[in-house]
Amino acid sequence: MAGMVYLHKSGRPLFTHVTDTRVRLPDGRVFRLTSLIDLAGQVQEGGLLREHQRAENFSALAADISNDFNNLLSIILGYTAFLQDSVRDPARLNTAVVGIEHAVRRAANLIRQTLHLSRRDEMAFQRTDLGYFARDFYRMTGETLTTGIEFNLNIKDGLPVVSLDTQHFHHALANLGQKARDMIGTGGRMTVEVCAVAGGEVRAKFTDAHQPEYVMLALRAEPAAFKLADQENEDLWDEAIWFAERRRDLSVLVVHGILAGHRGHLEVDARSGAALVFRLYLPALLDAPPEPVVSPALEVPAGKFTVLLVDDEETILHTVKDSLEHHGFEVIEARDGMEAVHLFSAHATTISVVLIDLGLPRMSGWEAFRKIKERSPAVTVVVMSGHLEPNLKTKLLEGGAFGFLPKPFSLKEAVAEVKRACVRTH
Repeated sequence: MAGMVYLHKSGRPLFTHVTDTRVRLPDGRVFRLTSLIDLAGQVQEGGLLREHQRAENFSALAADISNDFNNLLSIILGYTAFLQDSVRDPARLNTAVVGIEHAVRRAANLIRQTLHLSRRDEMAFQRTDLGYFARDFYRMTGETLTTGIEFNLNIKDGLPVVSLDTQHFHHALANLGQKARDMIGTGGRMTVEVCAVAGGEVRAKFTDAHQPEYVMLALRAEPAAFKLADQENEDLWDEAIWFAERRRDLSVLVVHGILAGHRGHLEVDARSGAALVFRLYLPALLDAPPEPVVSPALEVPAGKFTVLLVDDEETILHTVKDSLEHHGFEVIEARDGMEAVHLFSAHATTISVVLIDLGLPRMSGWEAFRKIKERSPAVTVVVMSGHLEPNLKTKLLEGGAFGFLPKPFSLKEAVAEVKRACVRTH
């Protein structure tokens, strides 16, 4: 039967399911019974089937997300009980504060991950030395990703450059780094290697890898030896293997999407010994790497600076104002767009920075921002927003904003952004 082509009476080839059965009749004669089922109708409905499967996958993913989010809310409520406890134990209170902050950051990241899957942001690529990028990334994120574990960074010399959207790739490394950290826990070891890999080696794993050379960043996470030996953790690496083979994990789906946008590939491996390994492959540009640009250290100018702080949330006004004043800033408060425009007009000569939210009553933050810029085109404005529309930051910067502060943010981040803005006005 192999190699046979069946035709419909109209002349079109049949896409068929074929069965071939040998039948012996009572009189001894032998026949071959061939049954054909035309699958053309099912093929035409394949799009509907794929949509149905996608809907099922999305439903399962939504269930996972809601479960994670409810877990985070439970964590926050649990730590809130610590704060409400009449026993004012400083250590207990500090644990609650740190725990709440960590849970809020995880919740915010969960929202960002979900939105990332639901849209395609415009990517801004630039020639990048991946080794230099990795060194800078782990230097900046050391407090959150590598504290309490053994960390090693091995970067090969003479790497070719890659075409990288640094913001998206930063997000990808943060995703995988947190996953690795959660898996190994305190006392484990994390090793990051950046090296060049021949295209054929990558093509053996990914058939659509057509570039002659790639740059690979491999993140290897190993738990402490005592955890693997501990009978209570005997299933630890079964969990790692399950994670590596899972196809619905939100953070890994996001990284797959980011790598696809770079024409790269992600490999998740938990079967190369007791280690969870992420390998990220990016196409090499095959020319000389650019000289790394070192950002100058931020120096905050001496003297008093006045900030116009605009937000309709009283808690945000109170906490941000208190933190800015603690760092020596004068603060003028406004609770809606109209008040912000009025106060700026009255104090334009003394206001150094405007820190304004987009979602304001009476007059939107965007409209107030435009009116303030019309009044004083050179004024330095930093925009806050909890909305995460695609390319919002780009639109604001093109519209004349100096900086963008996405909510939720920590007070440290708010103060740092205001200080950065003051450097520009000094």
